[in-house]
Order: sequence, then C-alpha cells, then structure tokens
Amino acid sequence: MKMRKLSLFLVIVLCCGLFAGCGNNAKNNENGKVETNSEKSDGPKDGGVYVVSIAGDPQGFNPCAQPDDNAYGVFQNVFNRLVKLNGHDEMVSDLAKEWEYSEDGKTLTFHLNENIKWHDGEDFSSEDVKWTFDQIIQEKGFASGFLSDVEEIVCPDKNTVEFKLKNPNAGLLGYIGWYGTFIMPKHIYEGTDWLQNEANQKPIGTGPFKFVEHKKGVNVTLERNDDYWGEKPHLDKVIFSIIPDQSTAFQAYLNGETDENLNGIPYSEANRFDDDPNYVVEELLWMNRTYLTFNFKEGKFADQKVRQAVAYGVDRDEIFSKALKGMGQKAEYFVSPLFDWALNEDVKLPERDIEKAKSLLEEAGYKQDANGMYFSTTLDTFPGFEDVVEVVQANLKEIGIDVKVNQMEMAAWDEKVFGNKDFEITLLAGYQGPDISAISNRVGANGATNIAGYNNPKVEELLAEGLVLTSQEERAPMYKELQEILAEDLPLVPLNENGAKKPIKSYIKGHPATEASDKASESEYTYVWLDK
Repeated sequence: MKMRKLSLFLVIVLCCGLFAGCGNNAKNNENGKVETNSEKSDGPKDGGVYVVSIAGDPQGFNPCAQPDDNAYGVFQNVFNRLVKLNGHDEMVSDLAKEWEYSEDGKTLTFHLNENIKWHDGEDFSSEDVKWTFDQIIQEKGFASGFLSDVEEIVCPDKNTVEFKLKNPNAGLLGYIGWYGTFIMPKHIYEGTDWLQNEANQKPIGTGPFKFVEHKKGVNVTLERNDDYWGEKPHLDKVIFSIIPDQSTAFQAYLNGETDENLNGIPYSEANRFDDDPNYVVEELLWMNRTYLTFNFKEGKFADQKVRQAVAYGVDRDEIFSKALKGMGQKAEYFVSPLFDWALNEDVKLPERDIEKAKSLLEEAGYKQDANGMYFSTTLDTFPGFEDVVEVVQANLKEIGIDVKVNQMEMAAWDEKVFGNKDFEITLLAGYQGPDISAISNRVGANGATNIAGYNNPKVEELLAEGLVLTSQEERAPMYKELQEILAEDLPLVPLNENGAKKPIKSYIKGHPATEASDKASESEYTYVWLDK
C-alpha cells in the first residue's frame, strides 16, 4: 500500500513539471514592479462562465481520502481549508482568521471566521474541523502521515480549534494548508463510510462555488455561492472541461473554447505567447526540484568521491537552457531557493569542472580504459525526464562515466528502484514543501522518498531541532548547517528548480497567478472576473 501511494504522489509532483498551475509567483519586470493584466480595466464585473480544461474525470469528491489532481481545482472552489498557500507560497487565512503556536510549541490554535454556512444551509463550526482531522487520521487519509504528531484536537468553543501535539512541529501548519486537508461537513458524513457517502458524488462545502453536476467524460460544473461567507465571487459558473489529450486541450485553449488550460502546455510552445498582447505570461517557480540520487548501500556511488565527481560533471546550465528551454531555474542550493530565509549562501553546488571530476574518479581508484571511460553504470528512470537524461548522459561521458539509460514504466521503476533498491543511480523530481522540513522526506533516515538509504545522525538531529522551533529566525541555523552536511555527503545532486511559463488571456482579471496571487490558492477562482 505504501508503494502504491508513493507512485500516486510521484505522479502528482512530476505533473507539476508540465502543468502550469502547481504554484504561482508573479513575474517582476526590470523595475521590480509586479506586472498584472488589470491595467485597462475599470473594475470587477459580475457574471460569465469560466471554462478550465482538466486531463480526466475526478475519481470522486471526497477531498481528503486520496490524492486526485483532476479533482483538485474543484476542491479549491467548493471547499475551504483552515489556512491555504497563496501564489507566493505564503500561508494565508481561509476558514481561520488567526492562528498561533503556544510558547512550548505543543498547541496550535486556530480562531475561525464567524457566520459560515455549508452549501446546504447548515451552520459550520469548530466541530467540523475536529471531525475532519480525526477522520483523516483514523481512516489514513492522504494527509495522515503529516499529522503523526497530533495527539488530540479540542474545541473550546464553536469558533476555536486547538491541535494538541505530542511534540512541537513547526512544519504542521504548512501541511494543514496544503493537500488533502479541506474541511468536510460532519453532519453529512458522521456515522457513515466516508468512502461510500453519496456526498462524494455531490459534494457540499463552504467554498465560493457550489457543485452542480458531473457529467463523466464531459465536465464538472460549479455555480456561484451567493451566500458565501467571504468576498463574493464574480463568475456565474466555473466549468471544468474534461479533455484527456494534451494536444487537443491546447488547441481548444487556442481556439477560445477554454479560458484556462490545466492540461499543460508543451515545452515546445513555451515561448509562443511572450510577445502576444492577448496574453499575460507569468513565469512560475515551484518548490519542486529534479535531482540525481544514488545507492548509498553498495556499488560505485557508495563512494563519496564518485558522487562528488558527478556533482562536478553535470552541466546544470545546459540542463536549464537545452533540456528545460529556460523554464524554471538552474539549481544552486541544497534546498529550494523559495526558502530564502534558510539559504546558506556559502554552500552552493559546484560549477562544472571536467578535470576536477576526472581527478576525483582517479582518487577513487578508477583508471581510464582505451575509450577514456573510468567505468560504466546504468541510470534507471521513467518517462518524463527524457531531455534531462540526454544531457546528463552526455555530461557524464565527458568525465569518463559511460551511462546506459534504462527507462521503465513508472510501476516497474517503483518496484526495482524504490522497492528493491536495485539501482546505482537514478533521477527523481518532487515537491519539497510546503515547509522546509519536507527535506526530511528526501534525506531523513525514514524519509518516504529517501531512495538512497542515506542516514547521517547529525542530519537527524538537525531535522528534529528544525521542527521543534517555530520561528524562521530560530530555525534557519539548523537548516543552514544541514546544507553544509548535504554538500559534503551528497545523497542527492539537485539539477534544476521546476517551473513553467503560464499564459493568461488578457481578459481574465483577478487570476490566482496575477492580481489575486496574495490571497488565492493556485486554482481558486473566487476573485476571477472576465473583462470582455
């Protein structure tokens, strides 16, 4: 079961490399001013239908049971969370207007907005929050693994919720505002099987839009919630149009059949809209990274000098320009640069140095053969990395490592590499947020995606200390020291920060990637209005 969940999660995070909508950062012009598409508008206009393409049918509309990218946009508009991540990866208010940790870090208290109602007219209260998180933990919902430090959830009154923790956990707030934590209606689900409840087909939330219908293979339709407790939405309807083929979805977008394309824009079309006045192009950078990782237990890459040679041998500039067509960012650090408060400026990935790489291989005891190769190895991978793999393969050949590429289907890779640890070197990508503590998933001894089998007691100590402290000022030194160790041990070699260009049609105002980026989550259309 764990392996299957990992596969689903990897699919989610890898799709972020193709989907323009997995995170938003407004583009700054050369003067530092945020460019938006609202320069010529007179103000918000109510009405209109907003059509968004998605790649497939939602599996259902239980927002907390399992990951489902096809339903995620629907969830963000039908339901609310306690807090949510905005377009700048900041935690902002949703159902909770304020929140704070206790002095000892073992109680996280949320103060809820008042006069909130469910779509069926019933009152919302703190009991709904408690029921939702208790259910996630009890039924092993998607977010349950992030809630392991929650000992008890109590409701002092109808507008207050307290999370009592076994241990201080500064990363908990980020996970509460991320994936699989939408608040569900206790009065609808209590006493039923949450996987079989009929509300999973006709969801009832507290969000800005109400569910109307799901026509399988066709669309999901939402309508404005006129009784919404927050800022009232402008659109009459939001329709998620189901278009499985990426090329077809892209053509529908170009033809004006859809307003937004969540199916992903091909890399070959990345620069198509740059100078088109009918579009505003946002350059997005996500807490999502692609990296090489190694088998620490046995084989050639168990040797630190060989890993160092790889770090000197890969050309991250070429990966960024050639493989990624300039989308995202070249990797320079051992944590995402979006955690700017914790970046160790003195610890960067080394710039490419072919001779240094070769000398390290010779120090490790390898000698060149007649073809100039020190040794051969196999890089196990799965679809989605082809262009990056091509550059890495050529780069490592230049330093004397002959790389054979073994591309498998995801399930086969999952079994061979993750399950059986039968590999020498592999390539992986994934989300590394919403809190910096998520690095533990990659390098912590018990990390879910620590494929390398890396285990450093000092790293474990720093990861634990980083969770106990609650302010960035207190936490930063732990993560800066952690980066020093990772630079020395090299359990992984980051290649690039994933991102994309997102074209937004110029008549779309209040988009979560532009004007509403400070208050909306990535596919939330509360503030969208159509200037046409």
